[in-house]
Amino acid sequence: MLIALEIQKMYNKTFKEKIKALFRHYTIEKNIKSCGDISVMNICYKQYHGDINFKKIYRCTVGESKTILCSDDISLKNTPFQRFNRNEFNLKMMENFVCDVLEQCTEQYDNLKISFFDPDAEFPLFAEKLLRYTSSLNVVSNMPRFYENESERVMNRTGASYIVSNSIERLAPCDILICPPKIKVHLPTTADTIIFTSYKPLVSTKGIVISRYYPEFPEKYLSIKPECTDGLYFLSALYTLCGKSGLGKLDTVKCGNEYFDFLKDDMIYYIMSNADAPAVTV
Repeated sequence: MLIALEIQKMYNKTFKEKIKALFRHYTIEKNIKSCGDISVMNICYKQYHGDINFKKIYRCTVGESKTILCSDDISLKNTPFQRFNRNEFNLKMMENFVCDVLEQCTEQYDNLKISFFDPDAEFPLFAEKLLRYTSSLNVVSNMPRFYENESERVMNRTGASYIVSNSIERLAPCDILICPPKIKVHLPTTADTIIFTSYKPLVSTKGIVISRYYPEFPEKYLSIKPECTDGLYFLSALYTLCGKSGLGKLDTVKCGNEYFDFLKDDMIYYIMSNADAPAVTV
């Protein structure tokens, strides 16, 4: 069962409300919604006065996982709970989005310069996939020998290969930079570089940084999605915690970050314009 926790800070405006809050520090509302083999427990903790009583919340979850869905604003330090915070679903949506966009771009322009940054050599299959869309793929990794062997293997099987380096400076110039893991170092990018990653960078990064990828929310799960929970976050929990691997086949419709979003067609147009390719009609 998924557990979704919402904390509502209640502001006691009147004198009567303030007096009541001295005797009633909180209330807890709990309900369970189900869809097929998935059940979601929604816990709404209304905080009138004092600190959050996690012991009382814990009593609502006896026998259930203590990995819960909740806002980043809720501190779970020194509590029995931990916030669900895994990223496999966003990684998969990133791969879907990038491959779909590149496929549509290369229908009209087959010479995109793509750089792939994979410091710990975690995503060789993703790199191999990118060879479908470019004849100019540059892979930079702290494990160049691994990627050199991979490039040779792919070339023997498909006839395509990529250039391998361990120098971060070799990422530039490029039309698109793809970095699936978290960006932890400064990259040799410009303000116009389009960067696809799956996490918010830990360092300041020049360019159009895309870190979130949005599919259409499946209608079948609307009835169980907690109102306080972001749709992408909820789908990520279904994918990772509930074994709903089929969600990984969802088509993405837009991308973005914490500041702005791009519709897929807009991103295709932007890439093509940035690459100095013929104009496209979207």
